[in-house]
Amino acid sequence: MNKITFIIPCYNCESYIVNSYNKLRKEIRKLNIKYEIIFVDDGSKDKTFYILNNLKKKNKYIKILRNKKNSGKSFSVIKGINKSKNNKIIMIDCDLPYLSSLRKIIFYLKKNVDLIIVNRKLKNSSMINKNLSFYQLIRYLIGALIAFINLRFLNIKIVGGDTQAGLKGFIKIKNFHKIKFISKKFFFDLELVNLYSLRKLKIISIKCKYNIPKESSIKIFDIKKNLLILNELFRVIYNYKKI
Repeated sequence: MNKITFIIPCYNCESYIVNSYNKLRKEIRKLNIKYEIIFVDDGSKDKTFYILNNLKKKNKYIKILRNKKNSGKSFSVIKGINKSKNNKIIMIDCDLPYLSSLRKIIFYLKKNVDLIIVNRKLKNSSMINKNLSFYQLIRYLIGALIAFINLRFLNIKIVGGDTQAGLKGFIKIKNFHKIKFISKKFFFDLELVNLYSLRKLKIISIKCKYNIPKESSIKIFDIKKNLLILNELFRVIYNYKKI
């Protein structure tokens, strides 16, 4: 199997990035794969970039990219993908959600499946902790709303419309660097699924166990930021509805 590139966007994660790296490296060793890890620091204001540089000194397979300012997860992921020389990509959030599903992602990449996504809406997927706080409940409902919008307005063949889970594997399509993505902040995942759907490439959803995050950089009562999220979502939908 060719080398796999892991793309990990990071923002203000000094408290857990070393632990995440150690857990990921342990899984990679178990799976016995050739790899590189590209961390993309999205203008962190804490010591994340300094810590990443220390990790790089210990592992020659680590690359670090840095945005001068906080530019968004989508911008960071796309930047990382464009810097990778490998065609097989795994993108995962820096807190390593769904890490237990990594083995299946790699299994299907070995089978040359074009896109593999973790899907929380599959019948056999399950929420680990169902005693949700008010914040977690609102996050869950927002996710359900986005999934509904995806199904209602876009012709995607994804069970439940769940495109946003933070672990995906895919084979980079030709001239990827020339594609003009709409999303800079929140919805690269949705664009990727739409792009591969429109090209009739093979997409597989896999089940997972998951938790609803207890906190996030996205605040549910931050009206300005939530309007930005909705604005980007509908710009993405409008763009793909035209195609």
